[in-house]
Amino acid sequence: MRFEAAGKLGINEVRVAWQDGILSGNQLAIRMVLIQAANLEGELVGPVGQQTGTKHLRSALSAMLIIDRVLTEAVFTGEVPEPGSAPPGAVI
Repeated sequence: MRFEAAGKLGINEVRVAWQDGILSGNQLAIRMVLIQAANLEGELVGPVGQQTGTKHLRSALSAMLIIDRVLTEAVFTGEVPEPGSAPPGAVI
């Protein structure tokens, strides 16, 4: 699976790609995504039933959500992960 994000980091237009747990693209944006993922280590990322608690960047959905936090005006293309529906009885 591979998806790309184009957005802004400050005033700069940047691109970041995720493929099977590996990031490529703008180096500053990648560093910011890695820092954000490290800061979230041990916390739940993602929708109910699809959350990661550790190693967030291995999950396409968690990686996309973290990239979206880092980049403003992010636009995703490619095999963009989509959250599933919440499990029965989930409080969202």
